[in-house]
Amino acid sequence: MDQSYMKEKPLLPLVLKMSLPMVASMLIGALYNIVDSFFVAQVSEDAMTAVSLVFPLQNLANAAGIGFGVGINAAVSYFLGAGRQRSADRAAGLGTLLSLVHGLILIAVCLAASGPFVRAFTQNPATVDFALEYLRTVILFTPAFTLGLAFEKILQAVGKMKTTMFCMAAGAVANLILDPLFIMGWGFIPAMGVFGAALATGLGQVLSLICYLAVFFRAGIPVRLRLKKSPEADGGLVRRLYF
Repeated sequence: MDQSYMKEKPLLPLVLKMSLPMVASMLIGALYNIVDSFFVAQVSEDAMTAVSLVFPLQNLANAAGIGFGVGINAAVSYFLGAGRQRSADRAAGLGTLLSLVHGLILIAVCLAASGPFVRAFTQNPATVDFALEYLRTVILFTPAFTLGLAFEKILQAVGKMKTTMFCMAAGAVANLILDPLFIMGWGFIPAMGVFGAALATGLGQVLSLICYLAVFFRAGIPVRLRLKKSPEADGGLVRRLYF
């Protein structure tokens, strides 16, 4: 894939081409919480309150995934720009592996903190039950979320801005469709309430990850996943990914 357009294209059109899909992606990402809140509010006021209470823990997981994803993006972009292909591949491979590890750690942390966190804000038994049911379901999908972000940032590093926007949109649309079906039930699908909202969100994130993987492995992306240390000088790569 020719990356020369990044050097040759006029600055303003390049900035718009690279930034507008990212802005749209962030807006699409925000739809998950908005859609969940809208449909969960149809269950009960306690359910709506419960989902709102756990947003900070969800945002903690989101911030960790996004922050590290930016590190992957910066490292891959840097090495590609410097013509150090094998280092870029290793940054992508190590970044995705660490993203998976982060997802697993976040599951453990959020599950351990969920009870004390929720009970610090409410003693209403119904709200506590709804909050824990939602959080302990949606948090299990965190590895899919963090891996999806890793591949999103790798694709953005090679200029696939619109592609990542559409991959994220696929998950958000799936969540929009599945939320009312899972929460309120329809046909053979039973009403699952708050659990259904969490399940719809998680499945939307899994669908986005599947889209990212399909593009990454089938669209001729000029980066490969590599864990073996490059003969090029890429010392301090882990530090570069984090900082």
